[in-house]
Formats: sequence, C-alpha cells, structure tokens
Amino acid sequence: MTPFRRQPEPPFWPAKERRWLGLAPGWGKRDPLNDWRHRRRSLASWFHELVREPSEPRMCAYCDGSLHEQSRETVDHFLPEHEFPELALSWHNLFPACDRCNSTYKRERWSCRIVRPDTDPVEELFDIDELSGWLRPRAKLDWTTRVNVRLTIRVFRLNERHRCEGRKRVMQEMRNAWKRDPTTLARDNSTLEQRAAQGPYRFVAWRYLQALRALDP
Repeated sequence: MTPFRRQPEPPFWPAKERRWLGLAPGWGKRDPLNDWRHRRRSLASWFHELVREPSEPRMCAYCDGSLHEQSRETVDHFLPEHEFPELALSWHNLFPACDRCNSTYKRERWSCRIVRPDTDPVEELFDIDELSGWLRPRAKLDWTTRVNVRLTIRVFRLNERHRCEGRKRVMQEMRNAWKRDPTTLARDNSTLEQRAAQGPYRFVAWRYLQALRALDP
C-alpha cells in the first residue's frame, strides 16, 4: 500500500454535498457520483481527475495497481454507502479504487481497523517478502497494529497471486535496471526513481530501491 496524498475538494463540491444531504434521508437508488453533473461531466469523473496531484499516476488507493490498464476506475466509499448514505459525497470518505478492491473484495464490508492510505502511516506498517511478493506487517509493530494490517491485507486480498506476481516483476525490473547502471552516480539519477514513481506497486519499487542502495559497495 502506498500513501495516498488526497487533494482538497474542489470549490463546487460542497454545494453538491449540501444538496445531497438534503436528499439523503430518502435517497433510495440515487447515485450522485455517477448521475449528477458539473459542467456536463459526472461527479465521479471530476473526483478521479482532482483527488490527486496532477503529476500522480492513476493507481488504486488500496492495491496500487494501475487503473484503466489493469482495471476499470471506480470510487470506493470507505464507510459504505448503504450504511452511511449521508457520506455518499463526503470528499474524505471517497477513494479511487480498482473494481477488484472495491466491487469484488471489499464490497460493503468495513471496519475502523482497516488501514486508511490517506491518513495512516502506511510506509511504516507494511513489509514485503522479496521472494514471494507477499505483503505482511512490519515486525516492529505492536500487536493491535499488526492485527489491523493483517485485516487490511485480507479484506483487499492484497496477497492474491496475480498481485504477488506483479510485485515480483517490479522488483525484477528494478534489479535489471540497477545492473544496467554500473556507477553509483548513474544509480542515484532520476531514471530509477522515475520508474519507482510511475507504478504500479510504487511502495514495492521504492522499498526495493532503498535496499539496493543500502547494499551498494
């Protein structure tokens, strides 16, 4: 899981949310994210465009897989909409997510123990097994936090086979690029850092790059 740097809500969003709050008690089957428009575009489309920094790649906030390429782009309600309809347009309750994490795995499940990638220190919580590509809690964590990390991994199926294989491919690409750059100066240049930043699985790429640099003679 990679830290999610959420941008402030756009100026037009609060008015849409206030309008929704007036309708929420009888919300029925309404879907304001996909049915409501601003300048002829759905609110979901605006959300995906504005929730990240412009330079950020479009990745799932949970598994950090590429959206569009690996999955369709969806919006997840961290606190599920069926239980908390009043939060259907709450900017800080919404995450860009792949359909596997959102619709297949998490669905309507939720817990206050699930790690939030926008507010929790995710880089300090997860570790990776380089041989298998499995994510796991970092060893230094207290028992409660380890339970929370394990729950997050289980809910989003972060150790599903194709995701572990994808992480191993990223590490292999970083290793090959490292071998192609024989000098320390070349290894410190922006090429490897750009590869790590473009994703997918940026957490894995950055962690592996740090490990390679630590082993550099």
